[in-house]
Amino acid sequence: MARTRPIYVPALRLKQGEYRGLQRLAPDVADKIVPRLVLPPPKERDPEKHRLLTKDEIVHETGRRIADHWKMRDAFLDVRFLFQEFGETECAEWLPKMFDVARKADAQPIPVLSVADALGPRAAAFRLALATEGATKAAIRVESGEIDRELGGRLVAAVFALGVSPEECAVLADFSDADFSSAPAVAGIAQAALEDLQGIGRWHHVVFQGTNFPDVNPAEEDGNTVIPRNEWLAWKEAIKLDGTSPEHLVFGDYGADCAKFEFKKASGGIPIRHYRYTTPDSWLVVRGSAKGKAEAVMRGVCERILRSGKFAGRRFSSADDYIFKTAKGWGGPGNGSTWREINTTHHITRVVRDIGGIKGMSFAETTFNDPADQLSFL
Repeated sequence: MARTRPIYVPALRLKQGEYRGLQRLAPDVADKIVPRLVLPPPKERDPEKHRLLTKDEIVHETGRRIADHWKMRDAFLDVRFLFQEFGETECAEWLPKMFDVARKADAQPIPVLSVADALGPRAAAFRLALATEGATKAAIRVESGEIDRELGGRLVAAVFALGVSPEECAVLADFSDADFSSAPAVAGIAQAALEDLQGIGRWHHVVFQGTNFPDVNPAEEDGNTVIPRNEWLAWKEAIKLDGTSPEHLVFGDYGADCAKFEFKKASGGIPIRHYRYTTPDSWLVVRGSAKGKAEAVMRGVCERILRSGKFAGRRFSSADDYIFKTAKGWGGPGNGSTWREINTTHHITRVVRDIGGIKGMSFAETTFNDPADQLSFL
């Protein structure tokens, strides 16, 4: 598959809902993104096998799942949460093997590493894991607090240690720890950071990544709330996005989620019945009741999305069609993983269509059919 420069990089947890949400994307939307997939640590219960995976299983299942749900497409693979339990001294063995297994399964992972990784004991392992095909060999994650006068020298040293050129690297400017309550304030900081990074090297592209989505579900039970997407508003202001904006300055966020990676040993709690519906400038968070049957509760949630005036229409994406059918009682209600999947597909489609529309790109709309026997779903 031909590789194109992405217009969007969402940071996603490699959870069932996220990788199924990627698989759900329309091909013309999928073509425009490179997801950053963050692997959960071994202590997290696997949603498919319903138990903890062994180290060897994680190495092999990671490659299989990426290939099954994102075949022959570039993906940034972030393994930083594996080192503590997989081992630092053994990383020269398990880390390259993970990437090798993934590539043999027809996945196209690109390693994500920090400057410290490239300049420390992990460097040898990452050198063995570099992408061998395509324009981008590695992605270097730089936290916003690292962007200072010393960063230039450290980045140059990191690239040299990896044995690649800046042109073969993406830089992920990670603003996960930034306060996004004021979009104009973040825009100024982001613009300066992007200019600094571009002044250091001719990177293949620089990704601005952050989010204003709160760490805790902001909607009350049976309530709605609106959260402004200030990371999107700040990025547009920072680079004055228009049809001729530089292709190497790429927007990124954390999908329809917060930037806090919290992995738990077990997921025994009941998932919150809600959708996080992305609009052109906000998230509409619609939450149902914890009581009652899921069918009735989620039908009500979806009906509220349709009545909100923010619904993009069932032809916007397969996720929107799912919400529409759930509202009509023709399908659903799904479960926590399904709702995460629908959030992911709709959010990515919204972002890609909005950026693409500004850049003069067009996207096909799909016609979804009503069930042949609607009564069977009621």
